[in-house]
Amino acid sequence: MATLIDDAKSLIQRLGLQSLEGEGGFFRKIYTHRKGMEILGGTIYYLVTPESFSSLHWLPTDEIWYFLQGSPLQQLILYPDGRHSLSLLGPVGENQNPVTIVPGGCYQGTRLLKPEGYALCATTMCPPFQADRYIQGNRQLLGEYPNCKELETFLRREEL
Repeated sequence: MATLIDDAKSLIQRLGLQSLEGEGGFFRKIYTHRKGMEILGGTIYYLVTPESFSSLHWLPTDEIWYFLQGSPLQQLILYPDGRHSLSLLGPVGENQNPVTIVPGGCYQGTRLLKPEGYALCATTMCPPFQADRYIQGNRQLLGEYPNCKELETFLRREEL
């Protein structure tokens, strides 16, 4: 029977994860979805720690998040029409979902529910992530989403 690795540093080493500049967290590409020579999508491992999380960022296409192990996460989505939602990604349980879908064209951020532990996830995007179509969230979002009390906690420390 396999045992869970309960230490983020061990997971980073064991899975060969790298620090993700800009957004934060740790990642490694694990699969490229193809049809012949055409690249259709990509799947990555993504690790969240108290020090390094998925800060608010915009992507043009849907992203599916799969919770693998660790502590529950809060996921904030800012919709283009001014709405926002805050959901829990984690093990199957009360108000927690093991899979979430972030619609394309929204700002999103994902961080630990409590400032301890870690969370290992996988994400899939079709088409795959492209750096030139990524926009980092900043303090300007505070004015665009004045009713979102949680927004500031999802900004990078450099933005505060």
